[in-house]
Amino acid sequence: MEDPSSLLTSIVSSSIIYALAVFGVSLFLLYRTSEWFTEGSVEIAGRLGASKFIIGVIVAGFGTSLPEFATSVYAAFAGYSGVAVGNAVGSNITNIALVLGLSCLVGTVKVRKEIELREGMIGLGIMIFASIFILHNRDIQRWEGLVFVAVFGAYIYRALKNPANHREPIIHGSLSKSVFALVGGLGGVLVGSALLVNSAVAIARFLGVPEAVIGMTMVAVGTSLPELAVAIVAAKKGYTTLMLGNVLGSNIMNILLVLGAASLVSPLMVEPEISEMALPVMLLLSLLLVLFMREGIDIGWRKGIILLGIYILFLALSFT
Repeated sequence: MEDPSSLLTSIVSSSIIYALAVFGVSLFLLYRTSEWFTEGSVEIAGRLGASKFIIGVIVAGFGTSLPEFATSVYAAFAGYSGVAVGNAVGSNITNIALVLGLSCLVGTVKVRKEIELREGMIGLGIMIFASIFILHNRDIQRWEGLVFVAVFGAYIYRALKNPANHREPIIHGSLSKSVFALVGGLGGVLVGSALLVNSAVAIARFLGVPEAVIGMTMVAVGTSLPELAVAIVAAKKGYTTLMLGNVLGSNIMNILLVLGAASLVSPLMVEPEISEMALPVMLLLSLLLVLFMREGIDIGWRKGIILLGIYILFLALSFT
């Protein structure tokens, strides 16, 4: 007769292998379908005469933030506040430290003070503003979520109304293919986000770590894969304005739209791992990015190494 403890170990091992497999499949699904969504939305925006920076900040920013949006909203609906908040804050850390850091190793990021630096300073102000709300009672109530969404709407309105952001129209492709990519990508992201959250929670419970830690590390990296792909390709092709705009726009959407929408679904509790470590790191990186942009006309490989070093340190602290 088989030993009951051996049978239990076998069942647990099978469940964690299954959870890891589902996690991997969900990452691939999120990556591919968000890529479809981004390509479709960029092409449609190009038909409307949007500039490369506007496409990076708003269109590609939303497209690449769609995994964060769907994942955090679903996590809030399922009652996993740690995953919802950790994913949004952790994705902002990942975008600056990992995505931008790696991009700087691929190609130098050019900075125009009249656009990129301005948006970076606005982004820093938004991070400080949102952090005050998040740290207030260490939760995000529905009324605070409404404030976040309203501020996000004001940000988008300002960006669209600014004449300086309506230059350099891009070439567009087939409208039917763009619409198909947009709709198909959205559907795939919704399915992938549900799989990602459920498998991540299962992994967190197996490892005995807080859901917030998994949310701001594994889930955040997974949902930031579209930003990483867009940034590296843009850096290789020399579209550094689109790449930097994508990072800045994605971060603003993560903290305002993603957390705002998630808290409207269900009020969010802010775990100590987020309030005491992740938020300060996010603010530090946002400030550092502005300082990098202020001191020169580009962000090169040396600064990229600094950003990557901070990210490695953040990961080490997260799991200790």
